[in-house]
Amino acid sequence: MNETFISATAVARSNKGEVVLATKEGVYIKAGERWTCSLEYFGKRIRDFSCQGEVILGIGDGGSFIKSQDGGKSWVVKRFPTQATGWSICSDSKGTVVTHGDKVIYISTDYGDTWRFVYPFQFDDAPSIRSLCLYKDRVYIGTKIHRSHGGVWCYECNSGNLTRIKAEDSKMIASMLTYRGFLVTASGSCSHNNGSIEFCSLDKAKAGGHKWVTCCGDIQPQSYLDLSEDNGEIYATSTQNSEGYGMVAHVCLEMKEISPCNFIKGHAWRITGDAQNYFVAGLYESLQYSNTVLH
Repeated sequence: MNETFISATAVARSNKGEVVLATKEGVYIKAGERWTCSLEYFGKRIRDFSCQGEVILGIGDGGSFIKSQDGGKSWVVKRFPTQATGWSICSDSKGTVVTHGDKVIYISTDYGDTWRFVYPFQFDDAPSIRSLCLYKDRVYIGTKIHRSHGGVWCYECNSGNLTRIKAEDSKMIASMLTYRGFLVTASGSCSHNNGSIEFCSLDKAKAGGHKWVTCCGDIQPQSYLDLSEDNGEIYATSTQNSEGYGMVAHVCLEMKEISPCNFIKGHAWRITGDAQNYFVAGLYESLQYSNTVLH
């Protein structure tokens, strides 16, 4: 069953199962069937969320950063010293938070109260950052399109070592996640239908084995934009097609398959899964899909 909502730029699900949605009017939280405006629009759009218990973190345009420590009842609004859009924020239960500017990553060990700035690319013509993925003491950095240094980089927080584990010269890495010992990437561009979802063993990537496997599907969008995993179910979203619809797809790593399962008006920016259910934040509308059968 599909249910549509207003357009949105980011969505996440809290540990209590509440939907956290960023719209042009502000941040809304859905508990049960009730929506509550949790934070009114403050002039910047939020592009990504990360939730840990009662802590909700968001990053967005112009270095904007928001944080709630009480499940969205109250918020602190700050900004990083950058005009770049922050597309990605990730965290863990130990208090580690990682987000980014254009060519810099911001790392916190206290859920965003204090930060250290890390410039991982210590060379000329550095790529711009588009996505991040936190795994143990490693930060995987996905870049925007860059002819010389694009792709996925692995930054080791303890040693400061930086290694490129996936080279891309014509795609951005829009989203990443880890699942059962694999790093999964969603990528593509705005000029060609070359969207792809690929995965690689985390152990082999760390050791330098870098063998990537591509998932196949009947529809290839310009770019995949987001990935979400819950209870073994992986979903991906895409840019809009020539008819103006973004795709929602189910991803099966075991079968290396991508299966379209829904469409939404405009780019499908973000998705959050709840087993076989999901909520998509889209350019022109948002969509909630429920697999619950009513009797």
